[in-house]
Amino acid sequence: MKVKLLNVTPLKIAIKAIRRCYDSCGDDLGNKDLKLLKSIIKNGHTSTIEHIVFTFDIKGISRAALQELARHRIASLSVESTRYTLKKLKNIDTREFKYEDYLVETGNPIVDVFNRVGLDRTISCLNENIKNDLTKYTLPESYKTSLIWTINARSLRNFLELRSSSKALWELRELSNEIINSLPEEYLILFKDIIKEESNGI
Repeated sequence: MKVKLLNVTPLKIAIKAIRRCYDSCGDDLGNKDLKLLKSIIKNGHTSTIEHIVFTFDIKGISRAALQELARHRIASLSVESTRYTLKKLKNIDTREFKYEDYLVETGNPIVDVFNRVGLDRTISCLNENIKNDLTKYTLPESYKTSLIWTINARSLRNFLELRSSSKALWELRELSNEIINSLPEEYLILFKDIIKEESNGI
């Protein structure tokens, strides 16, 4: 799994939104503004941080993880299309083929073997010239995909709070950790109060 931050709104935009509510002025991301931002978050007045928007490039997550990611509604996803990308599996050279290039391994040998069998069946369908839109129904849930994910800071807080939990799917916990690691240091102020220390070292 790889996560790269592609773009993020400057923090000063959220500060401007907060101060607009109170018709006040600050010190342009100085100590007063940072204290104000912490106070807003602590008091749960987080609508103003919706003005901060993050765009991530996420590669190598499973279709199972993608399904759970899609439950976070206030976000935009542009996902690799199976209709147009399954062709990379057709007539593949088995001498150079590595299952781990296409499947997320769970660590359970029984599950991982069945996932490999499933991928073999997908490849067989493609080699029989079955259309991609039908063949994709044979894909294992562990099949890797990629996407561009855009989400505002308030919704990202919700995602990280839920998905960094020990009760969350392990792959989503890993994704949460990778997202945090991709953020510039100054943006961690938005999330430090909710991130589980054991999962990301913050």
